Amino acid sequence: MSETPVRFQERLSIEQVEEGLDLAPKFDDRGLITVVTTDAASGELLMQGYMNADALRRTIETGEAHYWSRSRQVLWHKGATSGFVQRVRELLVDDDQDCIWLRVDVDGGASCHVGYRSCFYRRVPTGREFERKTSAGRIDLVFTDTEKVFDPEDVYGDAPNPTQL
Repeated sequence: MSETPVRFQERLSIEQVEEGLDLAPKFDDRGLITVVTTDAASGELLMQGYMNADALRRTIETGEAHYWSRSRQVLWHKGATSGFVQRVRELLVDDDQDCIWLRVDVDGGASCHVGYRSCFYRRVPTGREFERKTSAGRIDLVFTDTEKVFDPEDVYGDAPNPTQL
């Protein structure tokens, strides 16, 4: 890790936040900021998660993605258990600095704890397709990815599910 600790700036003005050079992230009332993560090469959306200040600092310092698990209430280094580390190629912040976009390379090619490459492996039918797929008002999801990259049981064994309900 760097010897110089990452410091976030106090949010002083709209101009500073939207047009300035200061990193002044806006964490929500729980101390979290939304993160979307995509594959750096393909642009594929891999996952959406959250970071607290510590996770954002560690991500910046190490160049590897760290998140905050809302369900387990712990800092989580992506890939520490599975080996599917997300190496940050680019970290972007949106205009009002309340959302982070990570562009990553993934060791092993998977980002979803269920075993799929992306956490977005099901589609919600809309419009006419919804009319065909609905049964008594119930929406039936459509799998867009049918092959898993890994077997979660082999990787995690008896470890608690990373996203407990």
